[in-house]
Amino acid sequence: MKPILKWAGGKSRLMPRLRPFLPAADCLVEPFVGGASVFLDTDYPRYVLADINPDLINFYQTVVDSPESVIQAALPLFKHANTSVDYFRYRTDFAQWRATRGLNRAAVFLYLNRHGYNGLCRYNLRGEFNVSYGRYKKPYFPAAEIRLFAEKARDTHTRFVCLPFEETLAFHVDERCAVYADPPYLDCFTGYYIAPFQDEEHQALTDALTETHLRWDVPVVLSGSNTPKTHAAYRGFTFHYTHTHCSSAAKGASRGKAGEVIATLPVRQSRPSTSEADGFLMDEWLEFV
Repeated sequence: MKPILKWAGGKSRLMPRLRPFLPAADCLVEPFVGGASVFLDTDYPRYVLADINPDLINFYQTVVDSPESVIQAALPLFKHANTSVDYFRYRTDFAQWRATRGLNRAAVFLYLNRHGYNGLCRYNLRGEFNVSYGRYKKPYFPAAEIRLFAEKARDTHTRFVCLPFEETLAFHVDERCAVYADPPYLDCFTGYYIAPFQDEEHQALTDALTETHLRWDVPVVLSGSNTPKTHAAYRGFTFHYTHTHCSSAAKGASRGKAGEVIATLPVRQSRPSTSEADGFLMDEWLEFV
């Protein structure tokens, strides 16, 4: 299943490497749902998908509640508003509607996402969406993806919550869960809704994940960039090495193939088998210096 949204840092390409590390559980909790690639490419009985971006959660919830209404509301924008003038007009309207939620905002969010630059979802300090125009010849309209997403979310009784990661972990995890965290990467694009996600936030996430793991004895899996900062921030995790494509590098950083880590907290049960999890890493090990 393909994601509905274009998403910088999405996990579609990483899934063959990530999937063996996602342990069996009754429910997968994601405090940074983003483009929802992990949700779409796994088979947990239940999900809790969270983010602090109210537009993202409003979009997903509206898709699940009324997929055909989202399609009908968004399709005319894709057919008749494919110029930069149209894009910036809708972006301005979207900023002025930021206190509203519901169908129209969900439709325009999809339009902005598919017409904006490189799958970015960025806001200024006033909470206004400010991604530049993407100049795509014919943006793809994801009608099939909307319907499939809604069907899977209903079948799995998925809960969408707009909460900071601390509250998601505190209120939505129990002993039946596994946790997958995909925070903004250090040394790649670090924007996270309005405020940047920097060293202090990574340390707070480490503390929250560790506390959740110890409290419930649940498995925790995290994706991150293969950098000294990541190793320092998530000290105590077990690191497994691979690579991905960093399409939205921070200023001064190179794009292209980037070192990546899949970090896990040790658990007594639900580990991926050695042969399954480590087999592909034999050929793709990246030495950390």
